[in-house]
Amino acid sequence: MTSTPPRSRPDKLVAAVVLAAGAGTRMRSGTHKVLHRVAGRPMIWHVLAAVAHAGIRTTRTAVVVGDRAAEVEAAVRADWPGAGHAFAVQAERLGTGHATLVARPCIAPDASTVVVAYGDTPLLQADTVARLVEAHHAASACVTLVTGDLDDPTGYGRILRDPSGHVTGIVEERDATPDQRAIREVNSGFCAFDAAWMWASLPAVAPAANGEIYLTALAGIAAKGGHGLVATLHLDDVLETVGVNSRTQLAEAEVALRRRLVARWLEAGVTFEDPATAYLSPDVTIAPDTVIAPNVHLRGTTRVGAHCIIGPDVLLEDAAVGDGATIIASVVRRATIPPGASVGPFATVVEGRREPGMSQ
Repeated sequence: MTSTPPRSRPDKLVAAVVLAAGAGTRMRSGTHKVLHRVAGRPMIWHVLAAVAHAGIRTTRTAVVVGDRAAEVEAAVRADWPGAGHAFAVQAERLGTGHATLVARPCIAPDASTVVVAYGDTPLLQADTVARLVEAHHAASACVTLVTGDLDDPTGYGRILRDPSGHVTGIVEERDATPDQRAIREVNSGFCAFDAAWMWASLPAVAPAANGEIYLTALAGIAAKGGHGLVATLHLDDVLETVGVNSRTQLAEAEVALRRRLVARWLEAGVTFEDPATAYLSPDVTIAPDTVIAPNVHLRGTTRVGAHCIIGPDVLLEDAAVGDGATIIASVVRRATIPPGASVGPFATVVEGRREPGMSQ
């Protein structure tokens, strides 16, 4: 498949399933893995945002929960009030295929396509969700896999192709031969299915030796049905869709997402004196010709006007800053700073209350 397929048919209804049942033991934390924060938001928030903003015709998203189910459900409902996400409980963790089957009662019967994502992939972008759906509909495939090449594919499932380039299946590393382990094209796990075909095929997938039912087995089943039933969307940066499983990977995701957010605002006309020390949340907005000095934290729904100077050493949380304001070495939470105001150094402004160090 090409990386830029034609636009998806708007009449096709897409259902999304986000898998978030795993315990995430490698995080060594009392907090569920998908609730660890990246750029100020839980990891699963970023996945749900990518689906919500993909510009595709979707039903409500089904979230499969298991370990600490109530904690995950409460967090999603708090972050997405009124969104109407459906929750399915996977009481026993019996693999990704089983988890997807658990979500079936939450899926609208008229959904023709099912996209399966993972709650621990905070770098997933809305454009990638849209491209996957477009590629899947353009190919009229049973299965569409998101793949990419890695210099070191250790730990990932490899994409198997025949001499003509058609996908014949996915082999997990533990089952791969030495030649298969040398394959650099890997499966990301992010995928789309023809809904009717998937619901008919999943119950027939045999459990692996460990008793788990793997969603990846569907690629091999589809491939046996003939050429063209398995399509791929190849990403230049497949790590966008790879899950976070450790504190090290969490830190790497934080850096990658902050770079992406800073790049967005640089393109929009904002100056960052030291981009590496700018900490932004995805809902923040900054008007052109504002200067962000070193060590600035912009959190929540903060709005910064034009021609402002923010920093150094500033924390703004759910704040609104008028045009031309200057804030230095101060904290502003849930408050509005008028246009042209000067705040700091060493001021604290909370919910509109002015503290020493604020002038207008």
